[in-house]
Amino acid sequence: MSEPFPANFANFGARAMALAIDLLLISVLNLLVSFLLAGWLVFELTHLALLDTIVIVTTWLAVMPAGFVFVHLVYFTIFHACCGQTIGKMLMGIKVVTMDDGLIRPGGAFLRWTGYLVSFLPLAAGFLWSAVDREHCAWHDRLARTRVVTAEMT
Repeated sequence: MSEPFPANFANFGARAMALAIDLLLISVLNLLVSFLLAGWLVFELTHLALLDTIVIVTTWLAVMPAGFVFVHLVYFTIFHACCGQTIGKMLMGIKVVTMDDGLIRPGGAFLRWTGYLVSFLPLAAGFLWSAVDREHCAWHDRLARTRVVTAEMT
């Protein structure tokens, strides 16, 4: 049986490093925004009653993780939809393509991101699966019908 496409799959190490770079960038951005908001909150909270301060701080602590998830969603969806590569993937020389080597569309990029949740929840087993999969596909790749390949080969 012949291969349906060339075996230019990105290996697990390149994928993991690209993801680590992307998560580092998103985390730095999140921290910068958090510090700016925290500075503003500290200034504003000095003028409020204790109960108002508690409500605002509690709300802020609940909203910040949601903000991180939202930035993560936007970052991966937009980068994958516009060029098939996040900054981490660009640095590692890999990119996301559809199963027929085409660019991923915005809906597919969003579906792939939602698949990240599926891949992450069971102790990141879906991400780790790409280390043993014949085509180095993670669960989110299978869900969105994508694969990660070396960028210079496509």
